[in-house]
Amino acid sequence: MTDHNFPKKGEKLFLMHKEVIVIKVYSIFNLIKLRYKGDIFEFFVDACALTNMPDFSKSISIGKFKREYNE
Repeated sequence: MTDHNFPKKGEKLFLMHKEVIVIKVYSIFNLIKLRYKGDIFEFFVDACALTNMPDFSKSISIGKFKREYNE
């Protein structure tokens, strides 16, 4: 999504390869509240992470970079 082209409430887009539904748009923060299709859990993402087509590019979870601390 470009800076001035925010999705509308109820619009169906893709987050990576999974279809999501827009719940609310916070354009001042560039954040979109959404949920996966068929799910009730809602979460926020940056508007730039959404696409109109599924994206099957290979990626790595940022959680893989988490350090383990032994205290």
